[in-house]
Amino acid sequence: MASSPENIEQAVEDRVRRLETVIHDLLPNVDIETLLSKSGSRSSAIRAVTQRPPAPPEGGGHRPQVPNEEVPDEADGFDWGEEDLVGNELSDGMAALSLNPKGTGYFGVASSSVLLRALRVNESDLIPSTRNSDLLGSPFDSQPVPVHITDTLIEAYFTYYHSCYPFIHEATFRAQYLGLSPRPREDVWDILLNAVLALGAWCINTETGSADLTFYQNARMRLTGSVLETGSLPLVQALTLWSNYVQKRNKPNTAWNYLGLAVRMATGLGLHRDFPGWKSSPLKQEMRRRAWWGLFIFDSGSAITFGRPIMLPEQGVVDTKMVLNIEDDDLTAESVEMPQERATPTLYSGLIAQARLNIKVNKAYNRIIGKPSPTAEEVLELNKRINEFTTELPNYFKESGNLGPAGTGIIFAKYRLAWRYKNLRIIMFRPFVLQRIISGDNPNRTMNSPAEKECRRICLQNAHETIQSVNAFVTTTARSTISVWYAVYFLFQACLIPLICVFSEPNSDHAGDWMSDVETTKAILRGLSAENVLAVRFLDVIQRLCEQYLNHPGPENMSHEPTIPKSEFMTDIYSLFFDGMPSTAPEQAEFTIPQDHIVL
Repeated sequence: MASSPENIEQAVEDRVRRLETVIHDLLPNVDIETLLSKSGSRSSAIRAVTQRPPAPPEGGGHRPQVPNEEVPDEADGFDWGEEDLVGNELSDGMAALSLNPKGTGYFGVASSSVLLRALRVNESDLIPSTRNSDLLGSPFDSQPVPVHITDTLIEAYFTYYHSCYPFIHEATFRAQYLGLSPRPREDVWDILLNAVLALGAWCINTETGSADLTFYQNARMRLTGSVLETGSLPLVQALTLWSNYVQKRNKPNTAWNYLGLAVRMATGLGLHRDFPGWKSSPLKQEMRRRAWWGLFIFDSGSAITFGRPIMLPEQGVVDTKMVLNIEDDDLTAESVEMPQERATPTLYSGLIAQARLNIKVNKAYNRIIGKPSPTAEEVLELNKRINEFTTELPNYFKESGNLGPAGTGIIFAKYRLAWRYKNLRIIMFRPFVLQRIISGDNPNRTMNSPAEKECRRICLQNAHETIQSVNAFVTTTARSTISVWYAVYFLFQACLIPLICVFSEPNSDHAGDWMSDVETTKAILRGLSAENVLAVRFLDVIQRLCEQYLNHPGPENMSHEPTIPKSEFMTDIYSLFFDGMPSTAPEQAEFTIPQDHIVL
């Protein structure tokens, strides 16, 4: 006998209730409605039922719940292609806008793209109104580049780029260029020369220029398998320069590959070792050291920027001496012994300082991105390494120090160094800022210990100081394409910290200070928009976020409520940063703001 529709409906309802009971028993901290809302994304639903709360750390303290890493649905989804000479409109050299991991490669929790995911930025919001290809036009010309043009570009390279990153010896290169000194084998020389020309062209043109792409294309055609079956110092230098160039041309994964080739070749040449008793000239030995430490800071910096592990040899394996703090005139091809170092800033002071910073913090950084996430006490202990580094800096490179009559390259190197170690602190401590935002009334996730409060304070302080430092730099110092590129990146990543705080606590006593930093950032980006394409895109992202979450973005209006309920904003943060973490459903949780607000 067939069952009636009413009986079938009752049977289905009974079955659903039993299934709900089973799910509740198995996953008591997962809200079923939240789980159902993820049904459109199979990977999100799987993460929701498989991730468990972190185990209590040994030795006390709480570990912040780290953001889930965005992953493509398929195992080969990280595959990427960056063959287009100008990159694409959703790519940037710092991977700050790489929200969707599919087809873009792996960018870990230390990358700044994770903060945009937390702020619920849509990938479609990042597409610029004018595509790069429209701006660049047709860059290629089959005719040889006139000598007076290459002369100008080499001059630009040593004026702007070499003053920031002195990895090759200027006098030697110029002599080789003029035919006064033996060159490397022809294909290697062409690759190195075109790297210098491309960077020189990039430095004197805005990012919308296209002359540099001609030299990039020339080098790509010469970088054949037969070249990579050789190894030499000039080729290491060329690969290092190309890695930095293509990163600035918005090819982060290609840059990463060039760096990998350079590191392998450098260790194959023994650049990581000093060999006592060599009869080689002091200049040649010093050029090897400059190449190694230049490669070292690029590889470390790229790993931190992309949220990837640093895989350079441990310091116990590396015994190459540090670069000498000298002027180029102090060491020439005729020198028979190493000169005395200077006590004043030189062309190589920035390289030395940045290398020493990476030596101090590389191991700490790998711990920060490791599992399980470090506790507040652990992170504060790791921060002591940065504090030791700043204490050991020469007085002229300390933030309060006086450089004296230094050139613009040295001035920029000092600013960039401060932005780097402040950025490291932001990366180290921002999980505690984000944890406070989404903690709600769950006592297991509320982090109010003195150590955790100190972590939040340090993060906000370094974000504020970075914004102020970039503002001082752009208003008082002669700018170049390369200095603006770095200023824009560090500024944007710092601004995301007060943005997150002001969106979540718009009525805080400190909201005016946070919004002041945001407004300062927006003003700086407006001023740099004619010089840097990313400045326009970053400004657009910040403006959209302010319009989305606040009635009026100005600090004078901070008494207004956000345009969406606070609980909805918290849901956005929760679902994107903690997608899949078993807990009370954000839609039903009572999100509260602790009374002792975060202070700068």
